[in-house]
Amino acid sequence: MNHFLIVANGDRDTDLSVTMRISENLKKSGKDVLVHVTKADEKGNYSPITGIPEATECIIVLGGDGTFIGAARDVADKEIPMLGVNLGTLGFLTDVEVSAIEPALNALEDGSYTIEERMMLCGKAYAADGTLKGETRALNDIVLHTAGSLRVSDYNLYVNDALLGSYRADGMIVCTPTGSTAYSMSAGGPIIEPTARMMAITPICPHTLNSRSILLAAERKIRISVTGGRGESEVSFDGHNPIMLTDGDYVEVRPSTHVTRIVRIQRGSFLSVLSTKFQS
Repeated sequence: MNHFLIVANGDRDTDLSVTMRISENLKKSGKDVLVHVTKADEKGNYSPITGIPEATECIIVLGGDGTFIGAARDVADKEIPMLGVNLGTLGFLTDVEVSAIEPALNALEDGSYTIEERMMLCGKAYAADGTLKGETRALNDIVLHTAGSLRVSDYNLYVNDALLGSYRADGMIVCTPTGSTAYSMSAGGPIIEPTARMMAITPICPHTLNSRSILLAAERKIRISVTGGRGESEVSFDGHNPIMLTDGDYVEVRPSTHVTRIVRIQRGSFLSVLSTKFQS
């Protein structure tokens, strides 16, 4: 690898000292380096990554899992391998701690790493008449939830166009294996090996006693429609790009044709992080 892009969360690396440390180390080894610094605006949104040189062979992301996920969505079409440097709390996607930056860069140089491929989701929101309202990809999850406080909504779940079930709940989560340790886990969903290819559907606070998560093969087509006339819902993609939904609107979810490619320096890092979280 000779051409690098560093994506730095300026709200984490406020003086860019870690960013410059990595950049200078790479340049000393004769590597080409471009730096993109992103900061949250007043709404908490980060500026997208644009103008990525075609020669880029690796993207080094400095921040937490949220920064990494945002970068993954921005570069999904290019499928450039990404290495996460942790500037947040203990995360599943940021593989390298600041104290281990130099050994990690050495590993990149001598090829002592592996690359994991993580499936992504493609979500499309439609109006009741079939008009497309918006679409985007997600690495973690696509979430439908009620737009108002202290209300529930009714949802119909279809798999391959066949009605699987109806739910009265605060919302519905469709997640990838990568996203199984995020919102879905908090809602009682299963933890899935992140390199697997499947999807989990988990209702949020369902108002029934028998609603459980459902695991489906990645090739399935999922459709969730808003029913019952209980007001507005909202769908978001990795917590971003919200689209309002009204009665009769629906969201279709399929596996994306693109994947996120993650550089792993530490073998078995997912299991080690999972073990640490279980003990905390």
